[in-house]
Amino acid sequence: MRRIAIGVALLLAACQAGPAPRAPKATALSPVERLRVEGEAFFAKGDYVDAVEKYRQAADLDPAAVAPRFGLGTAYSFLDKRPEAIVQFRWVMDHAAATSTEYQDAQRWLTRVGALTAASAQPDLAGTTDPTGLGRLAGRTEWPGLTAHSPRIAGTLSLIGDEPGTFGVKRSREFGLGDRYGFRDVPAGRYRIVAVIDETTIWNESVTVEAGKDTTLTLSQSSSPVPADRFPPPATLGADGS
Repeated sequence: MRRIAIGVALLLAACQAGPAPRAPKATALSPVERLRVEGEAFFAKGDYVDAVEKYRQAADLDPAAVAPRFGLGTAYSFLDKRPEAIVQFRWVMDHAAATSTEYQDAQRWLTRVGALTAASAQPDLAGTTDPTGLGRLAGRTEWPGLTAHSPRIAGTLSLIGDEPGTFGVKRSREFGLGDRYGFRDVPAGRYRIVAVIDETTIWNESVTVEAGKDTTLTLSQSSSPVPADRFPPPATLGADGS
């Protein structure tokens, strides 16, 4: 019944809307599959924005997984974000088996919107960046006094669009102070990267992501409004006060 319902939704959607993602199986789920299933649930309710966020998190956890990328392309297509959908469906064609349903559905959608050229139908042997205005932001967080034995200090790291062309972009994830971080397939433009720990904003930095490039940004205490002695927490004193 669910496949019939999805099929009806596709017929009623705009002609550029992509194919529906595959229904999950009722088995014990890995973290990647759990995020994908959550994305499917949002998609089924028509909440394509939250579906994108869940698929994105799944793709970040397993960059080689086809299903989250296929889900991303589908959700983007229902949001009328054709460039982003094209990127994801081309990725699916480059990485999925040609006999798979995901490959064939992606191929049909790309053909329908006129985005499947002879060049894009072939594997990208040179490994070049897709020329549709996406880049990558990566870096690490640093704080004085942190050691390998320090308690993990966790918070939320968000990438938020900061100009008209990126206002629709908001990606968030958990991070630990001292961790590396990365955001893939980011539309080129200006953003704020915001880190919050225990309701305290640790960083709120401006960054510009360039198309086809890796942008690197280190988040250190020198650029934070929070004093250096805020982390790590002071050691607990013993009974004798020492």
